[in-house]
Amino acid sequence: MTIGERLTTLLVALKRRLRPEPIEIELDVVEQLIVQHLLLVEQATFGDLVDAVLVSRPTANQQQVRLSLIRFESFRLINRILHPELEPGKQMSFTLTADGLRLRAVIPAVPRSRIQTWL
Repeated sequence: MTIGERLTTLLVALKRRLRPEPIEIELDVVEQLIVQHLLLVEQATFGDLVDAVLVSRPTANQQQVRLSLIRFESFRLINRILHPELEPGKQMSFTLTADGLRLRAVIPAVPRSRIQTWL
């Protein structure tokens, strides 16, 4: 492989890393409320997220929040942070990744329905 071919390969890999293929994502109201809360406080425990969602959406439940967090992790929109020194139940918190922070532009002030966007 020549230097030019290696350079081209490296540039293609770098471009893919810096500008990954956009993904289409649909966010329901619970997911939008989770993102809103994480944008506001930057880092929150599962309990904090459940409380934040239930304030605005009393018909939601813990299972919906848990499934939303799993989905966000699969899209690499959130990171888990472990705090083993804290009491049980508060040992794990969540923050938005750089891709998750890009949702700031599409989340409405008062979520009322599903939204669909590209990241």
